[in-house]
Amino acid sequence: MYPIYVPILKAKKGEFTALKKLKAAYSEKIAPFFEIPILVRKQKEPKWLVESTQPITDHLQRTAKKLVSSCQSNAFFFDITQWKADSYIETGEHVLSYLHRELSKSGAIIHPVVGFDRWDILDYQIALKNLNIPDGTNYCIRIDSSSIIDDSYDVDYFTGTLEKIMEDLRLSSKEVMIMLDFDDITNKSIESLNDHVKHVLNILSDYEFSCVIISGGSFPAFINKAVKDENSSDYVTRREIHVWKSFIDDSMLPLIFSDYGIRNPKAKDDIIAPNANGKIRYTIGDKFFVVRGYAKNKDEEYKQLHGLSEILVKSPHYLGPEFSWGDECILACSKKEILGGNTEWVSHDTNHHISYVVEEIAEFNRVRAAKKTAAI
Repeated sequence: MYPIYVPILKAKKGEFTALKKLKAAYSEKIAPFFEIPILVRKQKEPKWLVESTQPITDHLQRTAKKLVSSCQSNAFFFDITQWKADSYIETGEHVLSYLHRELSKSGAIIHPVVGFDRWDILDYQIALKNLNIPDGTNYCIRIDSSSIIDDSYDVDYFTGTLEKIMEDLRLSSKEVMIMLDFDDITNKSIESLNDHVKHVLNILSDYEFSCVIISGGSFPAFINKAVKDENSSDYVTRREIHVWKSFIDDSMLPLIFSDYGIRNPKAKDDIIAPNANGKIRYTIGDKFFVVRGYAKNKDEEYKQLHGLSEILVKSPHYLGPEFSWGDECILACSKKEILGGNTEWVSHDTNHHISYVVEEIAEFNRVRAAKKTAAI
């Protein structure tokens, strides 16, 4: 059975909390796709890292444990795109292999991810070939934006690479999911994205792939690109949902929706940004409703979130505290019962986003099914 939604999430505290607080009915319908963060050394580090003799291994083990304890879904993906494809832990085991062993302790189905653009790196190939994968587990070939926009138009090279991956891993196309990952689409038009999707789906229709996952992220990396002025609000079009809807009825292969949640795919992690603005990213029909404050090192600092939450709660978009844990937190903040920093607001916004998208897709599919029934 396919998930109805594959959110691409950073394997970080904010996202972990959002998933842990997700309603069970929503967890059952999604398969999260985790981006595993690299180990970043800082001037001020936690005690466990300072004392560690194997910092990479310990970082990955801690990340894996937190992921497993937070993800309530029965299947998920993970990828190491932030790592070099030939990365190893201190004992000489490939990062990919070690992570897969650690994450397998969850008992969930783990879909191995194969990077189309990384397949020519021998260390990466060997690590994937040596994974202990249970029978019946589908692999996912992740095709990045440059490979979609450039490589796919050299059809022989494109199909040859896909076939080489399947041959080397001893897979039939039926055992493979394809992810078309456009990543940051803030500067791409829906029309151009549709043209690329149409082209690639035409190529893929010659195979019997399990499904095609279409993904992209519309939320800008900088808040001023979403809302021009401080202390105001505006809307951001979720282009990825429009693209998915454009092909769902005509594709010969099952299409699964995916996105990057409320973050921009290219946003930098672990950067101290004292001028970062207070903001709430609230997902609504085909858009984000964004309430922007001002730099958090000025005036009321984080306390500005009380006022921003109140603006959102009083807007026609707010769905009430019963809708999701994230909505419950927004209401509590508007009443000055809680506050929270950057990580907490990633949790609130992400929890609402995932909840909303599951409902949005389920409703869209119900309407489609009703129309088909009426047409018979």
